[in-house]
Amino acid sequence: MDDTDTYLLNFKGYYFERSLIDIDVLENLDDFEIRDEDVFIITYPKSGTIWTQQILSLIYFEEHRNRTDNVETLDRAPFLEYNIRKVDFHARPSPRLFCSHIPYYLAPKGLKNKKAKIIYVYRNPKDVLTSYFHFTKFVATLEDVDTIEQFMRRFLDGKEASGGSRINLAPITQVPSSGEVMDDSSSNQAQAPFRAGGSPN
Repeated sequence: MDDTDTYLLNFKGYYFERSLIDIDVLENLDDFEIRDEDVFIITYPKSGTIWTQQILSLIYFEEHRNRTDNVETLDRAPFLEYNIRKVDFHARPSPRLFCSHIPYYLAPKGLKNKKAKIIYVYRNPKDVLTSYFHFTKFVATLEDVDTIEQFMRRFLDGKEASGGSRINLAPITQVPSSGEVMDDSSSNQAQAPFRAGGSPN
């Protein structure tokens, strides 16, 4: 574990936002108990996470659909690795919704062999880069850079929160097809640069 960066924490070759992460959560992530009814939204940052959280909230929570309950998105579909509200995930009733930016190689073992649903959302990397650059301008926990060119170098080197686009996108193309994986991309061009990547370990 690299502990030298002010903004980022390198855990097993993947970068997390230092101010939001709990080391104990990361170290025990592999053994997190997965239920068959769980639903995971897996995304790279700035790729449609909140939109997908809202869509699933409308599907799974009638009180949200009817506007009879005012629960924040982060409480309905919390991030698995960034449990900033210190929620007891094991006490949550099924079906549990989770979000995550973790790559496949850091996913809990149970997620790879249970019947939990995984919704993998990805976006054209050029659009992600632009959105992420502007996002870092107003989020105090992320290091600000002056130009998009500087940010692009960091982005391509994987030196930003969520470890780099190569690490996050490549493993999904390597998951054995069970007939249950649907690729709903409008273009395979966005995937092409990432097929050669994978776990840095």
